[in-house]
Amino acid sequence: MKITKFIKENFFILLLTAFVIINIAVNFRINVFRYNNFDFGKFDLGNMSQMLWNTMHGRFMYLTDYFGTNLPRWAMSHVDPILLLFLPLFAAYQHPLTLVVSQFVLVILSAFLVYKIAYLRLGSKAASAMIGVSYLLYPALGYLNAWTGFHGVTVAIPFFFGAFYVFEKMYKDKNFSKKNLIIFWILLVITMSGKEQLPLYVVMYSLFILLFRPLKEEGKKFYQTITGKLGLSMMVVSTLWFITVFIIIIPAFSRYRVEGYNKFAREIGIAGDTTRDVSKPNYFLSRYEAFGESYTDVLVGMIFDHQKAIRIFFGGDRIDNLRKTFDPVLFLPLAYPQVLFIAVPDFMINYLTSADGVGTAEITNHRISMIIPILFISSIYAIGMLADTLGNIKKRRPRVTKAVQLFFSLLLVISGIKTSYAFNNPVYLWIDQAIRKRVLAESDPGAVWKSKLKVGEVVKLPDLDNKDVECAEKIVNLIPDDASVTGPDYLGAHLSLRETYAIFPGLYTSADYVIVDVFSRKILTILDVETSLVRDVTADIIKSKDYDLLTGCGNLFVFKKVGFHEKTDLLPMQEKFSYPAKYKYDILFGTEIADYDYPKQATRGVAENFRLVFYKRESDSLNGFVMYMTFMNDRTGELYEIANLPSFSLIQPADWDSGRYYVEDLNVNFPSFLDAGDYRVFVGMSNKVKTRNLYIGNILIK
Repeated sequence: MKITKFIKENFFILLLTAFVIINIAVNFRINVFRYNNFDFGKFDLGNMSQMLWNTMHGRFMYLTDYFGTNLPRWAMSHVDPILLLFLPLFAAYQHPLTLVVSQFVLVILSAFLVYKIAYLRLGSKAASAMIGVSYLLYPALGYLNAWTGFHGVTVAIPFFFGAFYVFEKMYKDKNFSKKNLIIFWILLVITMSGKEQLPLYVVMYSLFILLFRPLKEEGKKFYQTITGKLGLSMMVVSTLWFITVFIIIIPAFSRYRVEGYNKFAREIGIAGDTTRDVSKPNYFLSRYEAFGESYTDVLVGMIFDHQKAIRIFFGGDRIDNLRKTFDPVLFLPLAYPQVLFIAVPDFMINYLTSADGVGTAEITNHRISMIIPILFISSIYAIGMLADTLGNIKKRRPRVTKAVQLFFSLLLVISGIKTSYAFNNPVYLWIDQAIRKRVLAESDPGAVWKSKLKVGEVVKLPDLDNKDVECAEKIVNLIPDDASVTGPDYLGAHLSLRETYAIFPGLYTSADYVIVDVFSRKILTILDVETSLVRDVTADIIKSKDYDLLTGCGNLFVFKKVGFHEKTDLLPMQEKFSYPAKYKYDILFGTEIADYDYPKQATRGVAENFRLVFYKRESDSLNGFVMYMTFMNDRTGELYEIANLPSFSLIQPADWDSGRYYVEDLNVNFPSFLDAGDYRVFVGMSNKVKTRNLYIGNILIK
């Protein structure tokens, strides 16, 4: 009986609790999968983990930036000390997922704060619980919890909810006790520490308090009342915080970023206008270059050139982004602009970017984070206002008011379900969105494994994976914990617990380990430089007498800095007009194997030389093609793939001329994680559309 009574009395909060538990469980599974799938990279989860690890080792909030420089976080134009709240937990369990799990648990538990705020305003448990559920259904929240990793601005969500609830409770009860005010200020300070622009939220919130939460006290002017003094003090503190961050701290530390970039540019041999972003007092100013070059120019341009501002705000896909932002909450926030106004800073920051390809306004982007609590608070108060207004029209006010509250709350849940599917909320589509397995189209390695092949026979095996998860995991396990590393972005979270992890090609001449991904493009996108940069830098590493190839797997190659040692000056990729061809094995598009040579047996961990001689018979373009080797275990059928590094970095297939021979010497060091046994050897070429593999014999790997 007691249990039944408890359930009846707390049915709605128990219903919300069930949704919370389900959300936490699903998000845990999605995030673990995504981490193991290397979907979280250096930016931004790796950076966050590295900052905490460095702080624990005496380097306060230090990380490695885009260009391989170790510097404090604010030198990258970000100030988010909220991260330090998680230092004790991170110290207890040092893993990047500690941050991710902590974040989504806090954000999901905020549903109870939504319930509390709604109940404070509406007085209906049913309506409050439904609004809490609709919060959990909000599509952008699903992306924050399941896709974006960890960001300080996202963690700030529950603290702003908490601050708003504490103030509204004080205001309603007229109980501004010292204890309540201390709690309120703590929550505000933590909120402001979430990101550099969040003090502006507190500025706007202070205006809301001053204008819409007056408290009349006899004989006192508005600024002498408790709410007046509180609002003014909030405005002063948050304004000073914002000025300190944007005008003093970020510009003062930008020189570290500029110095690091200049060193990086000299190292890889680039120059020109790519420095225009890096040299600014704030790295992100270039996103608003349509309005000007400085803080003042941008602000003045946004205010006075209102036609341009309106055109940019609603241009491109921004209207669609606005629809996806407001659709789930039925545009209710527009009915209560007093609260919605608090989110103006992020709407301006996200929607007035003039740079292409940034995507700051998309619901999949973490920059929507602090807009979400404003949307739900304003929706709650809009429902309350509508219910009160309609209730006043009818004589039976309590019943009408309650019905209106339930009606709109139920509509929010229905809208949340509908838009979750329409906008692909990953939490509610996790089977399709987060655990989609790779399908190898038009290739059947099992059939090849079971068949008896003749040397020179062409088959179709899987192409070279852009991100071979199994290879990546094994490569990560090879890197010592105390080594400095440069590598691709997607390894950055797994290798973040160290002093230095740069994105390749940063530090490629000085890092202890250089991990080359032949498909790496992130740094090229950031710098807007030619894609040949990775190829050229890789060629330098191959020729370097300070580095040796440790191993390769799939699209990844690991070079270890061993110090000066002798290396042949003959490049491992040679173009020849004539060659005594032994074979005419056609692979694809008039490309033949004219000769090959490799050891009949090899020992794992010992470098072996493979020679392949290609002949380009026809003039068909090989643009986009990558040459690679595949080794198929005769006993198990498992595949080990490795890209041909010389033909990637020195003379790419796209540059091959018809009627010429191309001699490629591969330094293959089979990794220790490869099973011993007899392997079939294939030479492959692929451009992701066409893939062919030529069988050339077997090798015994010991």
